[in-house]
Amino acid sequence: MPCPRTGILILNYHQPEATLACVRSVLAAEGADAAVLWIENDAGATLAAATGALAASGLPWTLLDPAAGGLPEAGTVGLIAVPENLGYAGGNNVGLRLLQACGVPFAWVLNNDTLLEAGSSRLLAEAAAARPEIGLWGTAMGSGPGPHPCGGVVQLRDFAARPVDSAAALERDPLGYVSGSSMFLRTATAQAAGWIPEDFFLYYEDLAFTWEVRRLGLGIAAVEGVRVAHLGSLAAGRRSPLVEFYNRRNRWFFIQRYFPERLPGQVARFLLYQVQKRLLSGAFAKLALEWRAWKAFRRGAAGPA
Repeated sequence: MPCPRTGILILNYHQPEATLACVRSVLAAEGADAAVLWIENDAGATLAAATGALAASGLPWTLLDPAAGGLPEAGTVGLIAVPENLGYAGGNNVGLRLLQACGVPFAWVLNNDTLLEAGSSRLLAEAAAARPEIGLWGTAMGSGPGPHPCGGVVQLRDFAARPVDSAAALERDPLGYVSGSSMFLRTATAQAAGWIPEDFFLYYEDLAFTWEVRRLGLGIAAVEGVRVAHLGSLAAGRRSPLVEFYNRRNRWFFIQRYFPERLPGQVARFLLYQVQKRLLSGAFAKLALEWRAWKAFRRGAAGPA
């Protein structure tokens, strides 16, 4: 079969029905030529649920062995079973490496809690082909009337992120980043950047990957004509302790790696502001979580916790 122009990667972790909905939305827009890879994280525990959902869906699908190489026929969903939970970065890197090894020029990484509502990978591939100086592309995010965020910007005051409402604003801001929920790039760029940084495991890996792409001398941009709705944190839980821990720990690793000159000031801010704020407000559980994240960073305990 001819090599597809774009491979679409959708990572599942214990959410087969949500992933199936995402796959259906992609196939509806992409048509019969779609090259969709369903990457099943923690497949040692969840493969039966994933294959059951696909079998009941009526969609054509096949189980792939990334070590053997090869892609499914056009329009057939390729299921890749990853025995352990490798996190967002590690799971998607399995798919990126397979696409690169098979000669697929472009990859579109989509969260499984998204639905493609407008546009397709063709618009993204056309934009990327026209502008080789751009290494990473985002899309519009959200449903209903706009404006729709196209990515985010890191705020140096506390290294939190705020959304960016236009592709132009994202492209011109040196602190902008492309959201990992919808990220389009050349597979050769992913390889040159060293793949998505796996030591973050969960959260801040899209910021880190954006900065790795920038280190290659490439810019970032977005295509507003492609829009996905993002349901948000289905697998990890919105504002759950898991989310809070990885966000706080990985924020420290991000600052240390890409903004080391600002680390002392952020440490002082943490000790003088965050700790006191939690103590005075009586938020002892949140303080304990903050402290655990800080200690994990100080130990260099990256990756899964």
